[in-house]
Amino acid sequence: MDFRDRGVFFLGVFVLGKDYYIRQFAKRHHLTFPVGKENGIAKRLGIKGMPVTVFIGKGGTIKKLHNGEIRYEDVVEGIREIL
Repeated sequence: MDFRDRGVFFLGVFVLGKDYYIRQFAKRHHLTFPVGKENGIAKRLGIKGMPVTVFIGKGGTIKKLHNGEIRYEDVVEGIREIL
């Protein structure tokens, strides 16, 4: 799945953990997108539990939320819905 040419961007946000452990997690799981520690974005988005996948459309509006673990197929479907 490669939607980069269509403006799709992934960002991993960790609620818990020190920066070192977050970097190690990203390395161990071969994450190719930026990851970082939660800095208030969850609260601003109204997210109360983790994990959650947020699909944000053009203009920065939240189009879809998926609470809990997410399957690959659901990620692809969510992306297609917002494009």
